[in-house]
Amino acid sequence: MSVTQRILVVEDERILAENVKTFLARRSPDVRIATDGRRAMQIIESFTPDVVVLDYGLPGENGLQFYRELVRHRARPIGCVMITGYAPENITPHANKLGIRHLLCKPFSLAELQQLVDLSAAEASAYAH
Repeated sequence: MSVTQRILVVEDERILAENVKTFLARRSPDVRIATDGRRAMQIIESFTPDVVVLDYGLPGENGLQFYRELVRHRARPIGCVMITGYAPENITPHANKLGIRHLLCKPFSLAELQQLVDLSAAEASAYAH
């Protein structure tokens, strides 16, 4: 599977965000962090990620609200792996409706996250062509 080039981690827990960034940066040269949806949108103005690793429980708006706004303003598909500490059965149907196919419950293994990031990037790339 090809290496993802650009990843945006949107996670308000700074230590988790930094750990995810450090792990993903071993294979992906450009990983950035935003701690809320507003900051993520600012970053995306000049940085188009291949994949967004997105926390459901963001301050201000939840991850689904952020992703809905994101895809509305993007010309090309962006893969998404949603991470959450909430019950997945409450989130999965809504995430799937928006095109989010990959959901991980906290705590999760970083290796599993890497697999889903790679899969999500490949799916977004295939959809774009």
